[in-house]
Amino acid sequence: MKHQLAKSVGLSLLSPIIIGGMLGVYYGLAMSGDFLSIFFQLLMTAIANAHIVGLTMAAFVVPGYLLMFKYAKVNYSGVLTLGLLGGAIFSYLLSATTGEIFLINSVMSGFAAGLFLFGLRKTAKK
Repeated sequence: MKHQLAKSVGLSLLSPIIIGGMLGVYYGLAMSGDFLSIFFQLLMTAIANAHIVGLTMAAFVVPGYLLMFKYAKVNYSGVLTLGLLGGAIFSYLLSATTGEIFLINSVMSGFAAGLFLFGLRKTAKK
């Protein structure tokens, strides 16, 4: 069980790279200017905010999942909500109180919770 949780948390930490890459490609194509500089700027900004994802996983998602698992009431939407809520709280406290960074950090944390659940399901099927 601990090994599966560790692998799933590791998988969830890919969230900043995936979200940063997607936003970098989108804004690199949509905005006029040097594609590579816009892409790498957004990718590095997402990676710089990866601490929000790590804190969310440690304080909200994993403890919430373990509590749900203990009582045999694992609810995927509940775990995803914990990811979004944790991302919003830590983003507000540590990074940005409003604006697009606040929204992106929250979505990035929610996506990390989804990757966490995906990792758990993938290792459980083996």
